[in-house]
Amino acid sequence: MVRVELKREFLEKNLIRQNCSKKELAYRIGVSRSYLSAVCSGRIEPSASMRQRFLEYFKCTFDDLFLIRDGEKCKTN
Repeated sequence: MVRVELKREFLEKNLIRQNCSKKELAYRIGVSRSYLSAVCSGRIEPSASMRQRFLEYFKCTFDDLFLIRDGEKCKTN
């Protein structure tokens, strides 16, 4: 099984550059803080529409923001 994970380091660096908190990011992309937290920690996989929201917000490529992993070997960093 293949999983898509958010690159937390990329996310955190870009939030700092934009002077934006995770709370504010959740508001801007239209999700709850708990959902964003679960995606950031790797507890849940972002849906295709959620991945698109992240990409549009950060104006980056898929490979900049996400990792594709084999689900059996997947571990949060």
